[in-house]
Amino acid sequence: MPELTADVAVVGGGPAGYSAAVRASKLGASVILIEKNIPGGACLNRACIPTKTLLHSLELLRSINNASSFGIDAGPANINLAGLREYKNKIVSLMNGGLRQTLQQSGVSVISGSASLRDLNNLKIIQNDGITETLNARHIIVASGSVPCRLEFPGFQGTDILYSSDVLELKHIPASLIIVGGGVVGVELGTIMSGLGTSVSIIELTPRILSCEDPETALVFEQVLRKDGVKIYPDSKIIRLETLGSANLIHFTCAGTENKLEAESVCVAVGQKPFIEGLGLAGYGVKTGPRGIAVDTHMRTNVPSVFAAGDVTGNSMLAYVAMAEGRIAAENALGLDTEMEYTAVPRCIYGHVELASVGLTESQAIAANIKVKVLRSRMAANASAAILGERRGLIKIVATEDGKNILGVHIAGTGASNLIAECALALKLGASVGDLERTLHPHPTLSESIGDAALNWNN
Repeated sequence: MPELTADVAVVGGGPAGYSAAVRASKLGASVILIEKNIPGGACLNRACIPTKTLLHSLELLRSINNASSFGIDAGPANINLAGLREYKNKIVSLMNGGLRQTLQQSGVSVISGSASLRDLNNLKIIQNDGITETLNARHIIVASGSVPCRLEFPGFQGTDILYSSDVLELKHIPASLIIVGGGVVGVELGTIMSGLGTSVSIIELTPRILSCEDPETALVFEQVLRKDGVKIYPDSKIIRLETLGSANLIHFTCAGTENKLEAESVCVAVGQKPFIEGLGLAGYGVKTGPRGIAVDTHMRTNVPSVFAAGDVTGNSMLAYVAMAEGRIAAENALGLDTEMEYTAVPRCIYGHVELASVGLTESQAIAANIKVKVLRSRMAANASAAILGERRGLIKIVATEDGKNILGVHIAGTGASNLIAECALALKLGASVGDLERTLHPHPTLSESIGDAALNWNN
């Protein structure tokens, strides 16, 4: 059995894995990255990039069909499903090519296969072509990502149940679709499928969709979905799924009342769980729990030679957090002392309007016994929003009662995912409401709405 050697072995080629590999290589280490599928992980290949590409195309379709509102005469545009899929695949392929080039230029060796611990410094690698090798590494970084959570209710074990990546590869647009789960993935898929002409229903366990977000801004997103014809059933519990020929019938309770919904297709979008199966972690004492591999803020496990980063740790299943964790894992594996900090992590949800937030919600701050003052500005008053034809939304700043510390910012509206970066920086640097108020925002821009909210301090 041939033996390979490296300073650092990285298991998994998603955002955490490739970021760790590139950073370790730049720090002078020899690095081998093991990935069973195409590098880039779920984010690049099956989630973030494909969904945002489709949402952009659908937003362009909406703009064309609303062109008369902007003084432009244009005939109605239609969806070309094959062309839409081709464009999505083109973008994914472009980003894949860029990633492969980065890995190559950084000197990272990539092995296509799966890996498991043989002992604390050795990995058994089974290549996709069946060849088995042993890799000896001074340090191992596990970045194996996550997989969709499954439902255990009767009827949900069939092969016809869709998950998010399945929906993105559809060669046929279903007439109707039930999405189980009203979190980030569920509402984004609901927006996409509704835009493609599907009749969409969302069943959500909690009292409202996007339950982890600020209620005021989440309500804006919900209202947009409902206006687009998406039916939402909050406070619901699944009983069973029944297949009736080519149709699917879900039995559930909504606010305690029994209901049933029929649709051509059913998609489960109830979140992700860390993928640790087959890694051999337990046999060598690497601690795991319900959230995944246990790590400290330096991304160390309880075993000195093993680090972990990204979704597999269950800290925050966001690609850009995984990238940061991967870099920090690499740095600490190679003798630096870098700590991951989670207080200013922005969150974004994409649709016809966007939702973005950073820091504490109003209710979280109050629950922590912090006296707060809340400042708001409405997108309806913003000139750029009016020019763009999308005035729905608001900015909400949660600050300490004296205004000396910004605790959180929550945005609903067009461009929210770009606006939140300024707010994340303000939170990270410990800015006050006055700092935001005195920051000059160019006119006319959407960013003015952030300054406008801060200007309301004395109102």
